[in-house]
Amino acid sequence: MCRYPTYNIIFLYFYYLEILTVLLYNQRMASSVEKSVSSFFERTNIKSDATIGVALSGGRDSVALFHALLKNGKKVVAINVEHGIRGEESVKDSLFVKELCEKCGVELFAYSVDVPTFCEKNGYTTEQGARILRYEIFGKLIKEKKCDYIALAHHLDDQAETVFMRILRGTGVKGLQGMKEVSGKYIRPLLSCSRADIDEYVKENKLAYVDDETNRCTDYTRNFLRRELENLKERFPSLLDSVARLTRNASETEEYIESLMRPLFLEKGEVRIAIADLKEPVLAKEYIVQGATLLGEGQDVEERHFPLVMSLKDAQNGKRIELAHGIVCHKDGDFIVMSKEKDGVCEKEEPFSIGEFSAFGVKIERSDRSEFENREKDGNVLFIDGDKVPCGAVVRRRQNGDYINKFGGGKKSLGDFLTDKKIPLRLRDELSVLASGNEVLAVFGVEISSVVKIEDGENVLKLTLSD
Repeated sequence: MCRYPTYNIIFLYFYYLEILTVLLYNQRMASSVEKSVSSFFERTNIKSDATIGVALSGGRDSVALFHALLKNGKKVVAINVEHGIRGEESVKDSLFVKELCEKCGVELFAYSVDVPTFCEKNGYTTEQGARILRYEIFGKLIKEKKCDYIALAHHLDDQAETVFMRILRGTGVKGLQGMKEVSGKYIRPLLSCSRADIDEYVKENKLAYVDDETNRCTDYTRNFLRRELENLKERFPSLLDSVARLTRNASETEEYIESLMRPLFLEKGEVRIAIADLKEPVLAKEYIVQGATLLGEGQDVEERHFPLVMSLKDAQNGKRIELAHGIVCHKDGDFIVMSKEKDGVCEKEEPFSIGEFSAFGVKIERSDRSEFENREKDGNVLFIDGDKVPCGAVVRRRQNGDYINKFGGGKKSLGDFLTDKKIPLRLRDELSVLASGNEVLAVFGVEISSVVKIEDGENVLKLTLSD
């Protein structure tokens, strides 16, 4: 005879069925996020003991990534950048991140930057400026070996937004690849997960996070696209799968195109592209995008830039054009040279004196005629007549309007003078000069003006680059 009434047996059946359902559901959610992260590290060459720096804003996606990495036993440090855009709200978000890291026993590298001022000064949008400053910090931490990789919380919905943004800008095949799971020192372990997967993961694990209200502001292009893509997904449920398929196909096509190309290299701040390699339009565009990518601005090259660069093929030697975000191209014989040019004006200066100018990487020392007369021909070591240096002379970087007096007579703009000396555009902003007003008396490491040449004087000064 049964010890339990029938209704008790039915109750227990459904009770245990519910428990089993919950366990299976939680396992599925772990599989969609935690196991996606685990699978990412299994198929990449990232060492198990690598230190992963998580870009932790405190938002849902970055918190989910942070949590999943810890659950996978990864060695983690956190990086938080307060952009100075949302006032007290962004400060509160950073405080949330600080408390989260303390709770989890994770080291935090926290920074504050002034994105609005940076954008106003350099002509960037808020999105562009925030990204530039953020990635500068990431690069600094990598260089200082605070972490081995930077983990970004981009997911499949972000991938769709990125691809559509690039399409609107007139991207080529390279742009259709979207974001890569591994790009140098930057990794995206959640790229195979959807926003819905992450939402459920956060919910099931009861993860606290902050909500950035600017993410709902459709004044930003990405936010506008995000809203529109949500509408598209309702009508076309397979949209994300289609985008993923597109990026895979684009990657395969890009690999084939790259197999037909000669490799490009970044050397001394320049990328040199042989004009002979620009005959085929498809390959020419790829060379230009690759060059910009090596300079850190590949994503901002648009269709309208290609004919500008191609026009240099038949241009006069030295002709230059400007692309996006400080990229400049000029013709140098049989090559198109791409480089990144900074603002040529530097307000900082130091009065002329004997000694080392550490801010400018140069020094001025007393010498004598014997050392001058027995000198070897070396542009890194220059000699001038100290008595010919005008009162009020300074050491500084180059400025707009600078000129130099040539040997043999006549004046020349400093820019043209440096072109004659074959000084790459990228390196010019790193040069230090001795100047009186806009008259350059010496360019350290390059040449002196005829005004300060040594003739009969005994006040010999030696100008060198610091060790």
